[in-house]
Amino acid sequence: MVSAVIPVVTQAAVGAGHWAAGRRRRALAAWASAAGSGLVAWGLGTEAPTRAEAQKNPRRLTVLAIANEALTTWTCVPRVAWAVQRRRPRIAAGSALVVAGAVARLRAAAAEPLR
Repeated sequence: MVSAVIPVVTQAAVGAGHWAAGRRRRALAAWASAAGSGLVAWGLGTEAPTRAEAQKNPRRLTVLAIANEALTTWTCVPRVAWAVQRRRPRIAAGSALVVAGAVARLRAAAAEPLR
């Protein structure tokens, strides 16, 4: 059970660091991902993603980042529809937050200059 909480706490801490540094969009994206991961794990009754999977910190705009976030969106949007149809509100809300976090990370990365 402790291993399921660590990624959520890590993402929340990342969000707090971004907030303290004045990066509000990145903080909200990290918190949305933390909330989404927690709700999905709770709704599915399984462990949260591994630490490596959960550490999708907002990053520079790269082809790999775009592909990763697009894949996240592509897999989670159908899960939202499935959960709504089957009246699974926690899974639906969690998946929607994961999608929102992915979109927010892409928008935050797009606002930064390429390096």
